[in-house]
Parts: sequence; C-alpha cells; structure tokens
Amino acid sequence: MPPNDAQEYADLKKYIFWLLVTLAPLTAINIVIGILSDSLTIFTIAVEGVASLILHSFNMAAVTVIQRRNSFSFPYGTGKLENFSSFLYSVIVILITLVIINSALNRYLHPPATINLGLAQITLVLAIIRAWVMVAWVSRLCRRYSDHSPMMHSYYVDLKLTLILNLSVFTGLLSGLWLFSEGHVQAAVAVDLIIGLSVVLYMFYCSIGVLVKNFRSLIDLPLPEADQHKILKALVEDFDNYEGIGNFYTQLSGSTRFVQMELHFKETTTVEEIESLRMRLEERLKKHFSKLVFHLIPLVQEENT
Repeated sequence: MPPNDAQEYADLKKYIFWLLVTLAPLTAINIVIGILSDSLTIFTIAVEGVASLILHSFNMAAVTVIQRRNSFSFPYGTGKLENFSSFLYSVIVILITLVIINSALNRYLHPPATINLGLAQITLVLAIIRAWVMVAWVSRLCRRYSDHSPMMHSYYVDLKLTLILNLSVFTGLLSGLWLFSEGHVQAAVAVDLIIGLSVVLYMFYCSIGVLVKNFRSLIDLPLPEADQHKILKALVEDFDNYEGIGNFYTQLSGSTRFVQMELHFKETTTVEEIESLRMRLEERLKKHFSKLVFHLIPLVQEENT
C-alpha cells in the first residue's frame, strides 16, 4: 500500500471511530427524548441515527479490511467495497422511512393530546455542534487528499446535509415551541408532524439517489461512446509512433474507467519508446478521466521480407 494511501485510510478510520463514539450516546439521548417529548421529528432523527451507526460500523470493518490487505497493489482496488457501504445504508434508510411515514399517518389520524418540544431542542443543539465539527474535520481531510476515497467524499456530503437539516429542524421546532408556550398545543403537534414528515421525505429522496448511484457503481458498464472517442483522439495524436491498433478492452466501474489496448509496433521499436508512448497516452486520458486504470499491450508487427 503506498504511504499516502495508507495514511489516508488511517485518518479515515480515526474519523469513523469518532463518528461512532459521538453518535452512539447522541442516538441514545434522541431515543429517550423522542419518547418523553412524543416528538415525531426527534423520533425520526433517532431512527436515522441507528441506521448511521450500522453504516459507520460497516465502514469501520471495511477500512480495517483495506488496511490489512495489500489492496492498492492490484488494479481494481477496493472501490466496490466502499460503494457497497453506501448502498447498504440507503436500503436501510428507505425501509426505515417507510415505517416512519406509516407512523406519521397514524399520528395525523390520532394526534397526541400534548407534546414537549422543549426537550427536543436539547438534542438538536448537540447534533448541530457535532455535525459542524465533523464537517470541518472531513473537509480538511478531503483537501489533504485530493484524489480521496469515495467513502470520504460520501461522508463530506452526508455530514454537510446533516448540518443543514439539523439547523432547519431546530428553527422549525422553535416556532412549534412558541406555539406550545402560547397554548396552541394542537398547532405545535401539527408543526412537529409537518417537520418530521418533511425530514422523512427528504431522507427518502436522498436515499433513492444514493441507492441508484451506488448500484451503478456495483455493476460494470460499457464505456460510453463519448469516452471511446476521447481514447481514439488521444491515439491519433501519436499515430506515427505505432504501426496498428489491435483490440480494445474497456469498462466503466463506478467512476473508474478501465482501458486496456493492444498496439502493434515495429520489431525495431525499443522498450523505452513504448513506455514513453504509454506515459503520453495515459497523461492525455487522465485529463478527461479523473479515475483511470490504463494498460498498454505492445504487439510486434513483423516486417515483410
């Protein structure tokens, strides 16, 4: 494993560890406050926290596997293992949101007599502070490792959305708390129901997007025609340095493009010339493809006698 990759995954593992350590007690507090306050919003956040704990635990195990094996010496790396964690998380969240939507409908038909939104503010303040710290941390890691792991990028996007969501929920529940303090109990219940249902629908929407994206990453697809044209264009620029083109082997795996090509050379072509051509081709292709695995297979073009 190259030193930079080893350090990246060591930092990522440390980050996931602190995600788990801070989320576990916060989720427990959410569950308790959700029960005491009878707030659908806090209950929704608590259930999402349980799903996140499952995801972080899986990611911790995945990173441990990556660190223990010499994965980076092999072309296909560990991208699919990382994509699977996001796929698993989205499936769990979709199932949870369906259960919560059912609970929301039951609450709409049979609203509670009272609700305590004051307790709900406590856990939201803690969640906002935690999300802000974690976003700042993972943002610094992403800047440190420019070609960072897809898992690290997923954490950056997820925690950033979590921070925005918690701030929005906090603001909304403050209005509900004001209504409750003014004696408008059922209005406060309605506000909590609307916010909780909005959070659930937002979670469902995001999870569908993550599910589709990571499902595509878990299967191999043909390289798009536009990408094929870029490969041919890169070859044309060096047309006088090889004798002919053989077979192309390409595929799209997640965001990584695998390109393997056969090129025919004269018998007099040196290894140094072939390697120089390979490096030029790879450099051109990397201008178009951020994640690329490129192989050149040299074949001897026998000269006619």
